[in-house]
Amino acid sequence: MSNGSFQEQIQDLWRTRPVRLPGRGHVAGVCAGIGYRYGVDPVLIRVAFVVSTIFGGAGVLLYLACWLALTKSGDPASPAESLVGRGHSSDSGTKTIVLLVALAIALSTVGPFGVGLGGSGLISMALMLGGLWLLYQRQPIPPPLPAGAVAPGVGTGYPGTSFSPGQFGANPFGPGTYGPSAYGPGAYGPYTKLPDSYIPSTPPTSDEKPADAPTEALKPETAAAQSDPVSFEKAPTPGPQVDAPSAPFAPLEPRPPAWDPLGVAPFAWDLPEPARTTSPAVQPERTHSRLTTMVIGLAILAAAAATALSVATGSDWLNPGRIGAVALAVIGVGLLIGGFLRKGYGLLVVAGPLAGFVILASLVGSLDLNSENMGDRTWNPATAAAIEPAYSGGFGSFTLDLRNVTLTEDKTVDVSGQFGEVVVLLPPGMNVENHCTAQFGDAQCLRDGLDGGVDGTDGPVLTLNADVRFGSVEVRRG
Repeated sequence: MSNGSFQEQIQDLWRTRPVRLPGRGHVAGVCAGIGYRYGVDPVLIRVAFVVSTIFGGAGVLLYLACWLALTKSGDPASPAESLVGRGHSSDSGTKTIVLLVALAIALSTVGPFGVGLGGSGLISMALMLGGLWLLYQRQPIPPPLPAGAVAPGVGTGYPGTSFSPGQFGANPFGPGTYGPSAYGPGAYGPYTKLPDSYIPSTPPTSDEKPADAPTEALKPETAAAQSDPVSFEKAPTPGPQVDAPSAPFAPLEPRPPAWDPLGVAPFAWDLPEPARTTSPAVQPERTHSRLTTMVIGLAILAAAAATALSVATGSDWLNPGRIGAVALAVIGVGLLIGGFLRKGYGLLVVAGPLAGFVILASLVGSLDLNSENMGDRTWNPATAAAIEPAYSGGFGSFTLDLRNVTLTEDKTVDVSGQFGEVVVLLPPGMNVENHCTAQFGDAQCLRDGLDGGVDGTDGPVLTLNADVRFGSVEVRRG
């Protein structure tokens, strides 16, 4: 863990930021780079991005920001730095601009200026940044890049952590500078065809002087001519040189192959080398982890305990959505532990559907599965006194018919449905102030404010609150 000041730790966090590894990732290599930099399973990082995307949309925002700010493996600069002229990136300028536009759109949906599902975007973003800080505290020193990844212009691959390889000069001994000689011992091998006969080298004749013969003494005229520093005589034109006959080349003695180091069978040296027998690598026995089974069992026990508590206390707070959230929290803790232990991948199969159930149950809320609230229903109060304060339905089509009612005093009526259609029929002259809400569906109601109908706004007023979660709501006259 780093012991410097907070500002120094922030600077070191940025200086040792991860490098994107597209070869190991699915989109831009952000999760793979973060996982490798901090020694965490990339699957866990992807799960964190997906969960933060579902709850508030912060995951998309942070992923796009990392795509722009982190350097790709092999590039000297990030796309954002390349756009402002501070280096070169393999990502084109058009792609970078598209990412910036997408980042601006994602930013508008998170925080106080966006929808954010009631501030969950800011909360999930804070949790993601806090998790990154904890990962840095756990492993402040970056590891070397994995095998096959190209460093982006620095020795370790992380910006600002080492010197450039070109600072001390390139390697002067590149491959292919010095090759094996064509006349050395390497010219003969086990597949070289030997000559049928060998011709011994011819010794030098008496007319040819060997190289180590003593030099003949110079004549006085020749010595005087060579001692004169300046000569005005025209030098004779040299004639064409005739190469002196040389002795025939005698091939070097071949070397025996590896299978005959003593050279006792030269007649079989042209045979191919025997094939080497390699024993297959022993595969380590894979041990089955009990983490997945144990965590799923704990999640079931936690959900059962929450259900029993809800039934025993009769509380409506522990609805199906919150009970599923308890089980999902246990699965999340198991994924967190499995990410550090490199185990528990089977929990992802359970976490996905369970997260979908929690989201759907949170949107729907508590369901009243009473048979009276199921199916199509129509309410027809005959007088104003017969109008009930609230009408509700579960699944089906629900109609409140007030066309035969004449108001004698102000009334407030709530009409709600969970899945289906809600219709309210009003007489032509009734004064109505309606408030319609369709959480996931279509709402067609009267104009906002007080609507007096054909005879004006004098007289008692009906305040109508019509709501449906999944479906349509309609308020009309006649």
